[in-house]
Amino acid sequence: MSDGSAPETPEWWRRNEQLREQLDLPEYDPPRFQDGAYVHELVDRFEAEHQCTVRIMGWGSRYPDDLTVYVDGEAAFTVPRWRDIRGNTIYQMKSETFREQLDRWVDTTAK
Repeated sequence: MSDGSAPETPEWWRRNEQLREQLDLPEYDPPRFQDGAYVHELVDRFEAEHQCTVRIMGWGSRYPDDLTVYVDGEAAFTVPRWRDIRGNTIYQMKSETFREQLDRWVDTTAK
């Protein structure tokens, strides 16, 4: 149980850390933005606020192709990415810009 001083890491993160330790792989850091904010935290908040699903995917893409951000299955915009020395994904956008693009997409598609 947490003492409330820091958010607990999600179960998938803990499982990933265990697997990387077992296989002696480099340290894992979930996808994040240029400013260091974690993508999953921003996406979780946005989904809760707008009762939607956000996915960042590439169909048939290869690194370093841009990925597409989908909101409820509809393509909203693309985001460039790169990988750091440990292979962790960094989206080439600040978290504030990403959020603004999500907000703009929701505003323009609202009926």
